[in-house]
Amino acid sequence: MPDGEIKNIVFDLGNTLVYFDYSSFFEGVSRLENKLSPEKLMKYFTDNRLDIHLGTGKTNIRESFKSLKKKHGLSITFADFHDLYCNIFRENTEMKEFLENKLLDSGFKLFMLSNTDSSHINFINKNFPYVKHIKKRVLSYKVNSVKPDKRIYKYLITKMNISPEESIFIDDLKPNIAAAEEFGLKTIHYTSHKKFLREFRKLTGVS
Repeated sequence: MPDGEIKNIVFDLGNTLVYFDYSSFFEGVSRLENKLSPEKLMKYFTDNRLDIHLGTGKTNIRESFKSLKKKHGLSITFADFHDLYCNIFRENTEMKEFLENKLLDSGFKLFMLSNTDSSHINFINKNFPYVKHIKKRVLSYKVNSVKPDKRIYKYLITKMNISPEESIFIDDLKPNIAAAEEFGLKTIHYTSHKKFLREFRKLTGVS
């Protein structure tokens, strides 16, 4: 076990372990459906709060596609739509190397706390194998709650049996960081890998 009090490292997924950009999805669909602009598709997702409904498991991407196709009379196939929906991620090479070279044999317990759905996490598991090193996971669509809702943090602490004061939570979004701090977790706001390494070293001594 590393020196000091930190025992648990809790990672966010998107823009922390892997990078993502939804614009490639909106633009990709628009290329196949000229009458549906990227802006219109993004507005549809926003107006219907699909990020929340997908993230909490209230719907899935197939049902969302059916509704979208009906509303706009789309001709795109679900297979093409789904491929575009999933292919928004890219490797965070610096985090991959840090995870594999510094953390796997460090003695820290590793966790994931992510707002995600089944399509995205299955795609990530298949295409970014390093993420599968983190086996203890709280995934929003499985627990029907998304960050920064307090319920998902309570689930993390109780079901994973972690002590907040012995834990670091790493996330790219300030509201998610603030919610974690309310529960007593130490936090790192992930905005650059260099900054992350500096703050991680301060909290753990690991560099």
